[in-house]
Amino acid sequence: SSMGGMPGGGGGGGSFSRSFGGGGPDPFGMMFSQSMGGGGGGMPAGMSGMSGMSGMGGGMSGARQSARRPAAPPRFDAIPPGTVVSLKGLVNASDRNGDRGVVKQYIPSSGRYVVELEDSEETMSVKPSNLLQHVHVRIHDIQSQPELNGKTGTIITWNSHKERYAIYVMDLKKVVSLKPGNVVLESGTVAQVTGLSSRPELNGKWGTIKDWVKESNKYDVQLSPQQVIRVKVENMRV
Repeated sequence: SSMGGMPGGGGGGGSFSRSFGGGGPDPFGMMFSQSMGGGGGGMPAGMSGMSGMSGMGGGMSGARQSARRPAAPPRFDAIPPGTVVSLKGLVNASDRNGDRGVVKQYIPSSGRYVVELEDSEETMSVKPSNLLQHVHVRIHDIQSQPELNGKTGTIITWNSHKERYAIYVMDLKKVVSLKPGNVVLESGTVAQVTGLSSRPELNGKWGTIKDWVKESNKYDVQLSPQQVIRVKVENMRV
């Protein structure tokens, strides 16, 4: 599916830029310049130097040992580096709420993300509950406005009182307010399980969306290398 960036030009686009984050460049231009490619694995540790070890016993056994050292398993519960986010719900630094930045890394020991703030070299250590991901979505199954169905957009804000996302719809150059059940996240997005009554122990966990099953409007979500669950679209939030 073509998920191209926003069309250029257009008076609507300019006023939109001004209302979301000041004049100047289109606020979403930067957002989609980072692609979400998975990291490819290189040669196992120690293997690259083996060709130079022409049968030296000690050297070879050392190389085999280092090759056996397991690499860190891939994480399915961490927002990938390069994801554009904004800060929300900060109490001690409430003046930062709404500021945008980019995830640089996840710190497993603290469960926080290092976020580099836009237009500055400053970084902050932020809990996942204080981040909103500005990710691509596809709109699905809206009865009242069927012309929106199938359109792609970007999450702008989350209204916790109304429990709706504000989505900027690229083709229409306008913002619509939608329930999570009508907002399909792209495969590869890392989101949080919420509101599960059948398996409440999973609520609060983060996982990577693998597939969307259109017929039932559910996701297959990978929580760990061993565990994949199937949950309704409205039970995953970014």
